[in-house]
Amino acid sequence: MAIPHIDDLVGTIVPLSRDRITTVGREGDLAFADNEHLHRRILAVYWRDGGWWIENVGTWIPVRYSPKGVALSSLLEVGRAVRLSGRETAVVFRAGRTEYEIAVRIPELGPTERTVLPPPVGVETVGPESLNDDQTLMLLALCEPMLKNPGVGIDRIASMKDVELRLGWTPSKLRRKLDYLCEKLSAAGIGGLISDDGVPASNRRIVLCEWAMSTRVITAAGLTLLP
Repeated sequence: MAIPHIDDLVGTIVPLSRDRITTVGREGDLAFADNEHLHRRILAVYWRDGGWWIENVGTWIPVRYSPKGVALSSLLEVGRAVRLSGRETAVVFRAGRTEYEIAVRIPELGPTERTVLPPPVGVETVGPESLNDDQTLMLLALCEPMLKNPGVGIDRIASMKDVELRLGWTPSKLRRKLDYLCEKLSAAGIGGLISDDGVPASNRRIVLCEWAMSTRVITAAGLTLLP
C-alpha cells in the first residue's frame, strides 16, 4: 500500500491522513473490540511539525515500538509521543492475556494541522483500581534506585531484603502484599505478573516496576513518602 497506514498484520489496514488523528484501541479506527482490558483508545497517530508521530493516549498500558531492522524496542510511556523515524515501525502492547502487534508504515512525508482528539465515550475500560498507601510505598521502595538515578537499568531494582529494611516490614508481610498487588493488577489486565498456570511469574518485580514507572503511577516526587 503506497499511502501511510496502520496494519494489524492479520488483514486490516487503516489509511493515515495528515488532516486527522487516527486511533488504535477497543473503539479506535483500528479496533480490537473483544478485549475489555484494552483502552478504548491506546494509540494515536498523527502528522505534526513536518513528521508523523505516535502517542500513547492510554491510562495504564505501556507500549513498545521499534523501527524495522532495529533489534531492541523502546518504551513509549503513557502520555508520551515520539516522532516516527523509519518507513515502518513495529508497535507492541499487551492487555490482559492478549499481546497485540501492529505496523505503522510511512512510505512518504509533508504539512497540515493536527486535529483535536475528542474525549472517549462508551463502555469503561477494566483497569487497576487506585493503589493504597502500602502498595504505593512498596512500589516506591522497589523502584527507588531507578527513581533516584534516572538512566540506570532495571537491573538496579531493589531486592526483597532491601525493601523489607526500607519499610520495616517482615518478609511474610512484604510477600503477602506483593502477591496481592500482582493478583489485583493481573486481574485488571496487566500481563507478566502471574503465569498461565496461576503461579507468580519469576520476573514479576521487574514487570511491576516497569509498569509503575512507565505509567507514572509513581515518580521521583513520591520518594519523600518513604520512611
